Amino acid sequence: MANVTGVASPVDASPVDRVLARLSDARRQGANGDGGRGWLARCPAHEDREPSLSVSSGNDGRVLLKCFAGCRPEAITAALGLTMAD
Repeated sequence: MANVTGVASPVDASPVDRVLARLSDARRQGANGDGGRGWLARCPAHEDREPSLSVSSGNDGRVLLKCFAGCRPEAITAALGLTMAD
Protein backbone atom coordinates (compact mmCIF):
# COMPACT_ATOMS: atom_id res chain seq x y z
CA MET A 1 0.00 0.00 0.00
CA ALA A 2 1.41 3.42 -0.90
CA ASN A 3 0.90 6.42 1.33
CA VAL A 4 0.64 10.12 0.55
CA THR A 5 4.40 10.37 0.13
CA GLY A 6 4.30 7.61 -2.51
CA VAL A 7 6.32 5.23 -0.35
CA ALA A 8 5.13 1.70 0.33
CA SER A 9 4.88 0.60 3.94
CA PRO A 10 7.28 -2.35 4.32
CA VAL A 11 8.67 -3.27 7.72
CA ASP A 12 11.83 -1.23 7.04
CA ALA A 13 9.91 1.96 6.18
CA SER A 14 10.44 4.96 8.42
CA PRO A 15 8.10 5.28 11.40
CA VAL A 16 6.30 8.30 9.88
CA ASP A 17 5.80 6.41 6.60
CA ARG A 18 4.24 3.48 8.52
CA VAL A 19 1.76 5.87 10.15
CA LEU A 20 0.98 7.73 6.92
CA ALA A 21 0.37 4.45 5.09
CA ARG A 22 -2.55 3.83 7.47
CA LEU A 23 -4.10 7.30 7.04
CA SER A 24 -6.06 7.44 3.79
CA ASP A 25 -6.65 11.19 3.82
CA ALA A 26 -3.34 12.66 5.03
CA ARG A 27 -2.22 15.77 3.19
CA ARG A 28 1.08 17.56 3.38
CA GLN A 29 1.08 20.81 5.38
CA GLY A 30 2.73 23.72 3.67
CA ALA A 31 1.82 22.56 0.15
CA ASN A 32 1.04 26.17 -0.71
CA GLY A 33 4.61 27.24 0.07
CA ASP A 34 4.06 28.55 3.60
CA GLY A 35 6.99 26.48 4.88
CA GLY A 36 4.90 24.12 7.02
CA ARG A 37 6.11 20.63 7.70
CA GLY A 38 4.24 17.48 8.47
CA TRP A 39 0.81 16.23 7.49
CA LEU A 40 -2.83 16.78 8.49
CA ALA A 41 -5.41 13.99 8.57
CA ARG A 42 -8.67 13.01 10.18
CA CYS A 43 -7.97 11.41 13.54
CA PRO A 44 -8.80 7.68 13.50
CA ALA A 45 -9.42 7.66 17.26
CA HIS A 46 -12.66 9.67 17.08
CA GLU A 47 -15.36 10.68 14.60
CA ASP A 48 -13.64 13.43 12.66
CA ARG A 49 -15.25 15.48 9.89
CA GLU A 50 -12.33 17.86 9.44
CA PRO A 51 -8.64 17.00 9.82
CA SER A 52 -7.63 17.43 13.46
CA LEU A 53 -4.57 15.17 13.53
CA SER A 54 -1.12 16.60 12.95
CA VAL A 55 1.59 14.09 12.03
CA SER A 56 5.26 14.99 11.79
CA SER A 57 8.68 13.48 12.29
CA GLY A 58 10.84 14.58 15.21
CA ASN A 59 14.54 15.31 14.93
CA ASP A 60 15.28 11.81 16.25
CA GLY A 61 12.95 10.11 13.74
CA ARG A 62 10.07 9.52 16.15
CA VAL A 63 6.56 10.24 14.96
CA LEU A 64 4.92 13.25 16.58
CA LEU A 65 1.12 12.96 16.81
CA LYS A 66 -1.13 15.81 17.95
CA CYS A 67 -4.91 15.53 17.85
CA PHE A 68 -6.40 18.98 18.32
CA ALA A 69 -9.61 17.36 19.63
CA GLY A 70 -7.62 15.90 22.52
CA CYS A 71 -7.08 12.22 21.65
CA ARG A 72 -4.05 10.69 23.34
CA PRO A 73 -1.24 9.29 21.15
CA GLU A 74 -1.88 5.79 22.56
CA ALA A 75 -5.50 5.91 21.34
CA ILE A 76 -4.40 7.15 17.91
CA THR A 77 -1.77 4.44 17.44
CA ALA A 78 -4.21 1.77 18.65
CA ALA A 79 -6.85 2.96 16.16
CA LEU A 80 -4.19 2.62 13.43
CA GLY A 81 -3.33 -0.93 14.51
CA LEU A 82 0.06 0.16 15.80
CA THR A 83 1.73 0.45 19.19
CA MET A 84 3.78 3.31 20.56
CA ALA A 85 6.89 1.16 20.00
CA ASP A 86 6.15 0.86 16.27
